[in-house]
Amino acid sequence: MKEMIHFDLHMHSNQSGDGQFTPAELVQMLKQANIQVAALSDHDTVKGVTDMMAEGKKEGIQIIPAIECSTLLGDYDVHVLGYGINLDDPYFQTLQQNIQKKNDGVFHQRVEKLRQKYEVEIDEEKVVRDANGTNPWFIMMTRLFQDPRYQNIEDFKDYIPGGKRSDPAPVNFFWDKCMPGSDLYVKAYNPDFKETIQKIHEANGLAIIAHPYQTFYKQEERLQYALDCGIDGLEAYSNYHQDYHNEYYEQFARDHNLLITCGSDFHGEKKPSIRMGEYGLHKDGTPFLKSFLKALEKE
Repeated sequence: MKEMIHFDLHMHSNQSGDGQFTPAELVQMLKQANIQVAALSDHDTVKGVTDMMAEGKKEGIQIIPAIECSTLLGDYDVHVLGYGINLDDPYFQTLQQNIQKKNDGVFHQRVEKLRQKYEVEIDEEKVVRDANGTNPWFIMMTRLFQDPRYQNIEDFKDYIPGGKRSDPAPVNFFWDKCMPGSDLYVKAYNPDFKETIQKIHEANGLAIIAHPYQTFYKQEERLQYALDCGIDGLEAYSNYHQDYHNEYYEQFARDHNLLITCGSDFHGEKKPSIRMGEYGLHKDGTPFLKSFLKALEKE
């Protein structure tokens, strides 16, 4: 009987602006969940990876170095996972800081668009202060959805507590209502998609599109562009996908000889329904993992 390997290739620590747990705490949670292989993929930073690899080694858990890079493909926000990169690479050492500098003022623009469209009251300074260095969008949107004054705003109804898109409401509202073409859209700076893939490859890593979801679903031109840019694989299985997304991306990856990865995108309290090791895969993913690890060894 073949052994099934439990794994999760996408999670975040408190080094991400929206992660809850330290790398050491994540390792203990992996141990409790009987997950043998995992990757720490914080947003635009590798600061916690070395600690997590050391803690994982103590517990016999393989930790793969990774990062989740924010990129722009045209007007679309696309996240690219870089696996097995050189952690000392100067580009990735300073990436988070450089992006934050260039996005000064973006949150204020988002606040203003919400005020104008919905006539809501937002104490922006208090929100930023209460966020204490983490992403203020989560606090702001949670408070708006819980405010009795705004329970009847039509666009909010699916996101208020108990609504069909209420878990996690701030994330779902952003993806549903704030994308290009929406009057809530604010263009933020992110590095170019193609350039990011090149940077990952230059750092001896594999470049995988994270939770492709609707952005790439049946978008053949966009997917072809990703192939032309040298993408190595797709996170075909994700908590953001419906079953038909998972099936579509797995088949596309197979048809184009791409790697297939699976990740929960675990954050902790900001995404409370997401648990480690769960990503909508209803069969043994060990063959996906073995192909991925084999490709990683060649880098």
